Amino acid sequence: FAPADATGQPPATPAPAAAAADAPPARLPFPPGATHAYVDLQRVAAQSSIGQSANQQVQSLSEAKLAQIEATNAELAASQQKLQQRGGALSNEAQIQLQAEIDTLNTRVHRQTQDAEAEVVRFQQGLQLEFNAKLAPALDQVGATRGLSFIFSVGEGGIAWANPALDVTADVILALDAAPPTPSSPSLIHI
Repeated sequence: FAPADATGQPPATPAPAAAAADAPPARLPFPPGATHAYVDLQRVAAQSSIGQSANQQVQSLSEAKLAQIEATNAELAASQQKLQQRGGALSNEAQIQLQAEIDTLNTRVHRQTQDAEAEVVRFQQGLQLEFNAKLAPALDQVGATRGLSFIFSVGEGGIAWANPALDVTADVILALDAAPPTPSSPSLIHI
């Protein structure tokens, strides 16, 4: 799950040609008697309802944190502008006080940024744990249904080539999406 980029904006929507290039190839019939298959866990995370929900939650949290940081940045900019425009007209005591306010706001922006990054990472880790807990039974189900001995994870550096007919990613997505919701810790965003 990836947070918003540095600007807080969601990734750009791909052009239709790019979207078609990202689409999985047409599904081939699964070879009878095959005991090994593979799954693309990145695709499972991107295309399953639980993965999409997690990505939306991370995006919402990132946007909320960015809005808080931007509000503090606006205060900082106003104070800096005030010091630039009226610095000479202010008493020494007022200038010192305004500069202290600017320093405090600078520190607050820095801390808010660090805290927001840490909170998003913790949130992502919690969602990843929930995802993994739901993924294992889906893999078990697909393995049992297909009579498999192994399901390898493509993209983890272990597979250089595989017969595309052995790709059970779509089956895992279906099994994951069909699983009944489990009571878990609330995934609500804490702001």
